[in-house]
Amino acid sequence: VNAYLERKSLAHSLNDTKTAVKQLHKLANCMVILVNLVVWLLFMGFATSKVLLFISSQLLLLGFMFGNTCKIIFESIIFVFVMHPFDVGDRCVIDGVQ
Repeated sequence: VNAYLERKSLAHSLNDTKTAVKQLHKLANCMVILVNLVVWLLFMGFATSKVLLFISSQLLLLGFMFGNTCKIIFESIIFVFVMHPFDVGDRCVIDGVQ
């Protein structure tokens, strides 16, 4: 019975980690797409100083609107992947010792 419960707990833990990594991947993809769009506009010559001023003003507006949300997201990412990479009950092997 204990082995089943441990296996079930491990499956839930792995599923939660995969979900968190998927969401982080989506967030990173959105950021890369935005940067690529601006670079593409610059290379193609569509981005004049007026267009860049418009884009930067919109980004500044988004920074004021979602600044606290972005801060909380960043702190959550640091907590989950840096400060708390392991869950209770995880088995760690360090130098061959479990």
